[in-house]
Amino acid sequence: ADTYHTVGTICFFLNFELIVDGSLGVHGPAPPGWLMGLYWTNVCIAIMFLVAFTWMAMHSGARASAGAAQMRTHSVRLPIPTPRMLDMARVTANSFEKQRAQDGFRIPFAMPAGKESELDEESGKRVTISDRRMPIWYHHEVEELRKDEGGPAPSPTSVPEHFELYRGLQQEWWCYDVYSRIGILVWFSYWLTSASLYSMC
Repeated sequence: ADTYHTVGTICFFLNFELIVDGSLGVHGPAPPGWLMGLYWTNVCIAIMFLVAFTWMAMHSGARASAGAAQMRTHSVRLPIPTPRMLDMARVTANSFEKQRAQDGFRIPFAMPAGKESELDEESGKRVTISDRRMPIWYHHEVEELRKDEGGPAPSPTSVPEHFELYRGLQQEWWCYDVYSRIGILVWFSYWLTSASLYSMC
């Protein structure tokens, strides 16, 4: 939403250029009253929607920044790795022994990875749950997901906790973001109409 502020500044410049530098009836004969009425009506409506667009964009940007700062400082722990995480991130010479044989000798694009699977608690074996092709490291990451957060048991559709927090945070500003986009679209429509009427004067 912060990018919209730059766009709004450019749009204000274009709107006032059409009003000030393109003053009708000052440097020459004035056009008919009905044409001037249409021109000024479209120019004023364009400014009205441009102001609404700017206000919506400022509100959504401020709410998003405040919410993101609150989530990083109050809801999500600082990303300080534990010794166990550092050990897992370290690659040793025997790491290849933990791979499946088809992953170690797999030729890219010629030999696809194995299908997505999960560990069956009853049989202790991995069972295929979808047709998606996933390497072994993907299964290891799913198994480690949320292990140290005290959350629910991981599943193939599990996502990190901060993803869900951000999804809930988006409910605070998405409507303002949508209406700001609608405002800039309507402004552009009325500004083009004003420019067309100006070219007829």
